[in-house]
Amino acid sequence: MQPATTSPRARATAYPIIGLALLLYLAEGFPYGLINELAPIYLRVHHVPLPDITAWLSTIAFAWTLKFFWSPLIELGAYKRWIAGALATMTLLLASIATAPQQVGTLFWFLLALIAIASATQDIAIDAFTIRITPKELLGPVNAIRVIGYRGAILVAGGGLAVVAQAFGWRAAFASAAAVTALLMLLSLWMPNDRASVNTSTNLLDGIAQWLKRSRAFTLLAIVLLYRLGEFAIVPVIKPYWVDCGYSIGEVGTVTTTIGVLVTIAGVGLGGGFIARYGLYAGMIWMGIAQCVSNIGYGVAAATHGARWSIYTASVLENLGFGLGTASFLAFLMFICDKERAATEYALLTALFGVSRWIMGAASGKLAAMMGYGPYFWLSVALGLPALLLLPKVKELLTVPSVPSVPSVP
Repeated sequence: MQPATTSPRARATAYPIIGLALLLYLAEGFPYGLINELAPIYLRVHHVPLPDITAWLSTIAFAWTLKFFWSPLIELGAYKRWIAGALATMTLLLASIATAPQQVGTLFWFLLALIAIASATQDIAIDAFTIRITPKELLGPVNAIRVIGYRGAILVAGGGLAVVAQAFGWRAAFASAAAVTALLMLLSLWMPNDRASVNTSTNLLDGIAQWLKRSRAFTLLAIVLLYRLGEFAIVPVIKPYWVDCGYSIGEVGTVTTTIGVLVTIAGVGLGGGFIARYGLYAGMIWMGIAQCVSNIGYGVAAATHGARWSIYTASVLENLGFGLGTASFLAFLMFICDKERAATEYALLTALFGVSRWIMGAASGKLAAMMGYGPYFWLSVALGLPALLLLPKVKELLTVPSVPSVPSVP
């Protein structure tokens, strides 16, 4: 396996693209963190019943799944304008929450739902813009910085604003959130102008039909559905397993979440560097193997009855594998999108693998309870293998020339 080489022009072009990706995914992760990390705290502090919190927030968050329905509309205008417009809209909505009466009623839920819709719309444009400006040989580094920016923004939106709320009150927290989105909106105005799409259909069904005409389309779709299946199987049961092993809530949160996020980010960085050096196909194979093997740690932990040394090791390995798999999979999704239909295609592909995540997540608890943790963890290892067996069938499609011609940022 020979490492890919890059020209001096490629290296010079990489820096503005990577910087843009960091800005864009800070903007993408921040509102997601507001709704999924900060809002549950706000609602519980205001004595909203737990079933209402989970039901309403799950319904609101469904905007990120349904976004492919309006993704063709994003192709009609410049992505830069959609991003700036969505951020301006979120700024006004957050300012409205900050100045509205501090109670949870119809107005609050309505404003929060509009923030989710604006955020999902922004995400379509951000993903499409990133695909359009990223050369194939920069997929690894760009996807690494995407995850770092996105995760970092979620931490700021959740933990950072919770600290502001504790010190200065909820009005200050939501006003601070509005200030952040306003700053991101101003920064987005400095983005380069993206090219207007040409001859791009705004019909969703026609977009799907066009994608299915490409070579090995159904094999690619099968890989989209199956590549992350092992991770989707194990993630929902990890925290319950820790609790069932007798570990405290604080220890579970510290190891599986705080340390876990840091290890995941490290894994994404390593995976991105590997793809940049050895190419996407090698990354898909070796990162796919790594994410399968990483689940073995929990199989060993179950065999040792959750001994501290084994379960700590399992957590580190699983999060590392999760990060490596994330780096290769996001690069793969970007690679197989047509740059001229990126908004529609990427939204559709993410919705598709979201289906496998939802199905596996819904079944994971029942399967683990029926089989027992140990056998189920080993099953999660096996679930990652079918996608690896399919990859050689599309090897020629995933191979990038070793000395590419790198376009300038549009």
